Amino acid sequence: MRELAFNILAYLCRECRGNQKEFRRKGGIELIKDNLQYKDVDHSGNASTFLVAVLDCLSSAVYGNKRSELHFLDIEGVYVLLDLIETCEESLKRLSLASLCTILENSKSFQYFIEWNSTRTSLNAT
Repeated sequence: MRELAFNILAYLCRECRGNQKEFRRKGGIELIKDNLQYKDVDHSGNASTFLVAVLDCLSSAVYGNKRSELHFLDIEGVYVLLDLIETCEESLKRLSLASLCTILENSKSFQYFIEWNSTRTSLNAT
């Protein structure tokens, strides 16, 4: 059900500023961030397809909207994306990396990229 909900939200927000704004105001970006945490996903269903739906929602509802991108940065969404890239399976790596590249086009996101350190291996993003 959650996967389907993210697919619907992604469709509703795709190229619609009004829906993207409403999604941000209702706490949708925090919801995306919380669901990108890979360890919390795999209690039922296929975790990979669920994360694809969440990443699609991130792409449709956040990217391309400056205020939404800034809010995603403020709630440390880049850190969650980097954690996901570090822990996800190979089938999701490219999609997660593409998502990270998209947010790094925002000039304010680079400091978050530089500051990140892995909690598992203590490596940094660079």
